Amino acid sequence: MKRNVFSLSLGVLSLFLFFSCLDDNEDIYVSYGVVQNIDSSNSYEILTDKGNTLVVTKSQSSQSIENEKRVLVNYEILSDKDKGKNVYEIGVNWFYNLLSKPVINESYILKDEVARRDSIGNDPFSSINALFGGDYININFELWHSQSTDKKHMINLVYDDLRSDADTIYLRLYHNAYGEVPKKDSYNNLYKGLGRCSFKISDLLPGGVTSKPIRLTWTQFTYNYDSKEYSDTGVFKLGVTDKEREMSGGYETYIEVR
Repeated sequence: MKRNVFSLSLGVLSLFLFFSCLDDNEDIYVSYGVVQNIDSSNSYEILTDKGNTLVVTKSQSSQSIENEKRVLVNYEILSDKDKGKNVYEIGVNWFYNLLSKPVINESYILKDEVARRDSIGNDPFSSINALFGGDYININFELWHSQSTDKKHMINLVYDDLRSDADTIYLRLYHNAYGEVPKKDSYNNLYKGLGRCSFKISDLLPGGVTSKPIRLTWTQFTYNYDSKEYSDTGVFKLGVTDKEREMSGGYETYIEVR
């Protein structure tokens, strides 16, 4: 089954709403970006997917920060620090450290297929929404979990380097629930929750190529807890996005994944 979540149309995104950022006169913004140039917990920069530099001068967040860490940040613009050069002084309301890890090659899995496929799993998601931003694909997901702090689900993105060609890059999102999977016709002491992950995919483009179609596939639950394969396609363009996207509200995930 194929859906067009990459089109970023508001009708597709049932769990999250995205709006243009730093182009409107709103007070609160939410952006995807990468932390850099840390001086202290209240003094660092975030390079956003749109190419804006956010200079943090105050922060209400108690989360740890780390250079080159991928984050989703909620903030207020305090001043246009360098007018016309996309540099903004901001105050951070909160930020969320996104799960961001290297993409795995399919050929790597095949070298020890039984063990490695068992490790990454293929448990269904409840839903997936994805969008491109800068060098990344950002994925919002919903899944069933027990809310146990002792058990973290695992999420991985696999690049099919054997199937991908000049026309399309094939990606698959994998989920290992470690047994926390709802079953038909039985009581399931599980809860639906939301999470977010972000994978750098710009390195998957061949040298000299600036855009390429992407097909993302994953396994998803149907209404009666059967599972089905889903896919989405969209064109990934190298470089910053034309418009940044803003999430409504200050909702943070409560699913811990690795």
